[in-house]
Amino acid sequence: MMEIKYVSTLADKGCSMSGGSSPIVIDLFCGAGGLSEGLRQAGFRPVVGVDFDKHAVATYRHNHPGVPVIEGNIENVTGEQLISLAGTPEVDLIAGGPSCQGFSTHGKRMQDDPRNFLFKHFVRLVDEVRPKMFLMENVKGMLTYGKGAFRKQIEAAFQEIGYRTDFTQVLAADYGVPQMRHRILFIGTRIDSIRLLFPQPTHGDAKHGLKPYVTVKEAIGDLPLMGSDYRSEFRSYACAPQGSYQVYCRTDAPQNVTLHVGRPLSKQAQALARHIVQGQGLRSAPLEVLPARFKKMRTISSGALRKDCTTLYYRLDPEKPSYTITCNYKNVASGPFLHPWEDRAISHREAARFMSFPDHYQFLGAGFPRQIGNAVPPLLGKAIGAALLRSLLEIETPIVSRVA
Repeated sequence: MMEIKYVSTLADKGCSMSGGSSPIVIDLFCGAGGLSEGLRQAGFRPVVGVDFDKHAVATYRHNHPGVPVIEGNIENVTGEQLISLAGTPEVDLIAGGPSCQGFSTHGKRMQDDPRNFLFKHFVRLVDEVRPKMFLMENVKGMLTYGKGAFRKQIEAAFQEIGYRTDFTQVLAADYGVPQMRHRILFIGTRIDSIRLLFPQPTHGDAKHGLKPYVTVKEAIGDLPLMGSDYRSEFRSYACAPQGSYQVYCRTDAPQNVTLHVGRPLSKQAQALARHIVQGQGLRSAPLEVLPARFKKMRTISSGALRKDCTTLYYRLDPEKPSYTITCNYKNVASGPFLHPWEDRAISHREAARFMSFPDHYQFLGAGFPRQIGNAVPPLLGKAIGAALLRSLLEIETPIVSRVA
């Protein structure tokens, strides 16, 4: 019996692609640069960024010096512009996460939200640039909304321009990010010989030979407590790095912790927070300390405790990863953002740690919660990038062998 097997060989042992030393990527909807940072760590070379948020663009430029960024509406960007700024028509990857907040599970889900259709400009620019591959990251809600109608629309749009696609769901914690952040990935290629590969989890169940999840304590345990001093911008680290994650975060970091500031809780939040233990939320507070509206929220018509609203005023559990970091992480009333050891919301630097931004990564301008909460965790981007590199560097070569 004849069996066709496929073995992978490096397309270029020097890893030189598109005329450069590394495969190049254009990052659409680049925001503060989390995805570019992760892809850079994996071995890609970001050559262009695009975003409309001037503060996020300032952050991107600061942390990715030399990479040109188009600041403006994606509708006005052309493939010709991107190719000109990239310096070559041979682009390996276009990546990005067009906002689809109308499908987010963290807010009102609105099918007609105009942000849901920014992906059409992503598709248009892929068609105009013709990269070897594309990567589109987004909220998991779009996968199931309308029984998958939106997902099918995306797949059909890419198929129409000659790209075959695949998709999967990922959990950031599975790749060393200390956060239970669910996302979906669409990847695609126009080249027949390229396999579409997704990253394999490195963290999770030890029974499967995986590393344990990175916990809140491992993520921020070396950052100093604030006490009553919320505004100091010059704080020393509490201790030397403890564990590999803190070593990663503090490589090339400034001497002092940056962006580690906070503010006192409101009187209502303070009254609730002192009763909430680690790993518990609003429902664990005694009934007598709850404001009237929360007493109403606490139970259903039968009088039983509600099973939702579990993360309102939630105090992070040091022994588990954090919940999803959103743009509202400074508001403990909105979700699981109460510090594990102090009665305050997490700081910008703590949120950045939960997102896996290294401490040398600085955020500029204003709107830090939006910049951090909307980002792709760099370590998730790195894992995805490593899989995409395998796809780009491997050539499937048929080998004929005989099987008895």
